[in-house]
Amino acid sequence: MYQRLFIGNKLINLKEVDSTNSYLKQFLSDNNKEIEGLVVATENQISGRGQKGNSWESEKQKNLTFSIYLKPNIVVHHQFLISKAISLGIVHFLGNLGLNNLKIKWPNDIYCENKKIAGILIENNIRENKIYSSIVGIGLNVNQTTFNSDNNPTSIGNQIKKEHNLEELLNQLLFFIEKQYIVLKSGNEDKINTSYLDNFYWLNETRSFKINNKLTEGIITGVDIIGKLQVEINKDVETFDLKEIEFLR
Repeated sequence: MYQRLFIGNKLINLKEVDSTNSYLKQFLSDNNKEIEGLVVATENQISGRGQKGNSWESEKQKNLTFSIYLKPNIVVHHQFLISKAISLGIVHFLGNLGLNNLKIKWPNDIYCENKKIAGILIENNIRENKIYSSIVGIGLNVNQTTFNSDNNPTSIGNQIKKEHNLEELLNQLLFFIEKQYIVLKSGNEDKINTSYLDNFYWLNETRSFKINNKLTEGIITGVDIIGKLQVEINKDVETFDLKEIEFLR
């Protein structure tokens, strides 16, 4: 039912590793062999990373922590399409499991019932103004039900009160990610962009932010072509990258 073409056909399973992104990067360097769709997964990631250097909390043998090697070959200024496609794959996978109120929070988090359930970290290799390759790190909370983090986390187990087989879930998730990645590779950017906005957290809502250490209110209107957040402030639409704006609850 969840037959894939290439993502996950080559899979490296590790008992423990500092970071699957770092391991995959070193593996590719040491072996001088590029296999698109190669996946590195681990039962215990001890130094998982997020945006802004944040750590990713994950209890041993409870969650999915893995990285995928991709070769999108798209122009640099369209690189955020990779994040969009991966995010949509995760959202569609979770929806297929029966989870509700799923949203993509800019720039790289997946929320369920207003709580963080997954995160993405993408590291791109640029050659001649194109994204030659990408290492896509994904952390998805599955069977962990208690968290020390103050980032308002949740998990599949918390949402549907059932423990899941991690190997089976990984196979399913890779299927949904590959499906969206193929849409991206086919050049159907409009489909990706439309679906992304349909699932965008806080779209057209007035939110509070901190910008240049000042409290500001604005309406989130989307993201621009390079992935900057678009916010309407005093009837003017401004764009921000991750370091320039902070969400306030």
